[in-house]
Amino acid sequence: MNPDSAQHKPHVDWLTTLAIAAVAIALTQIIHEGTHALTCVAVGGDLKEFSALHVACESNSVAQSKIVSGSAAIVNLVIGFVLLAFLRRPQLGTASNQFFLWIFMLMNWLLGSGYLAFSGVANLGDWANVIDGGEPAWLWRVVMTVVGLGLYTYFVWLALHEMGKLIGGNDAKEQISRANKLGLLSYAAVFLVILGAAATNPYGITGLPAIAALMLALGGMSPLAWMMQWFQAKSFEKLDKTPLEIEGEWSWVIVAALAVVLYSVILGRTLYF
Repeated sequence: MNPDSAQHKPHVDWLTTLAIAAVAIALTQIIHEGTHALTCVAVGGDLKEFSALHVACESNSVAQSKIVSGSAAIVNLVIGFVLLAFLRRPQLGTASNQFFLWIFMLMNWLLGSGYLAFSGVANLGDWANVIDGGEPAWLWRVVMTVVGLGLYTYFVWLALHEMGKLIGGNDAKEQISRANKLGLLSYAAVFLVILGAAATNPYGITGLPAIAALMLALGGMSPLAWMMQWFQAKSFEKLDKTPLEIEGEWSWVIVAALAVVLYSVILGRTLYF
């Protein structure tokens, strides 16, 4: 064995990793709010506002309102499974593309299932509107919370299972360290992108759209900060293969800059109809 290759430590470029995660969270949020907006129009509602953090839709009936509210989380969950199918294809291209598919998949799952749990616990948000009027109210909230947390936990487990196929290398401590770095950098990107959108939101950084989005970002996406501790478990098989390395790629940085401008600056300021 070449001594130099044995001593080589897989590299994770922090700027490119931040860029990949920034693109993923911007797209995840656009899918979520875009689904609300498209559903509003599709069911005959009157779309008033579309922003990075909220959609204002005047519905003609309670049923319309509930459909609009519940649609986005469901689409996020479906998108996550579509991305899983792509992730499991034998030819995935570069390591950065593999990581993008993985983090984009996870963010969609966390947002979709996190909304269920959040609405059940706090009685706020999309799914609080969906179950509004259901009796007994406490039972609906308990069921939604249990289902949301169950799905949330399952998706973290499934994402870690897929990470075991991607991470590569044969040094257990190094694998966990590298995976943890990927997670923490992604968590930082989520916070920065959502904070940027909150700062430009017309309701202000202390308004409901900004507060709800920041709570969901910091809480709902928190597995990015702690899930790699679970990854140490032997139940998550780590394939001995070429390590997943994120090299410096200016193409991702440029795409991320454009995505953040579109999401946080343009959509953050809100489109009015």
